[in-house]
Amino acid sequence: MAKVGAERLAEIENLELATQRTRELYKLKGYPDDWIEKRMRSIAIREELTDEWENRGVKEKIEYAILTAEISKATFGLTPKEYKEVKGLKSQNLRDYMTDLELIFSMLGEASTK
Repeated sequence: MAKVGAERLAEIENLELATQRTRELYKLKGYPDDWIEKRMRSIAIREELTDEWENRGVKEKIEYAILTAEISKATFGLTPKEYKEVKGLKSQNLRDYMTDLELIFSMLGEASTK
């Protein structure tokens, strides 16, 4: 536990370590390198969008959920909850189960919203 704690503290100090760990975890799960690159870029775009929302006064978790659902409906015609149902997901992260094109469309929707 102490080792994991030290690793996470190091990641807080150097975010590139966290990014590298995330890439390694996706690789271990069998994702191809090109998908991992898209997923990592989608994470960055999402962070840029949520930073913008925060700068504009969005604070509550429910507000982020509402805004995210609106982007998803405009992009895919489904809310994230509905999309997870279509894919048969429960608590998993929807984006981890998206195809290359789905990730690209998600990035486009969020980047254009920003």
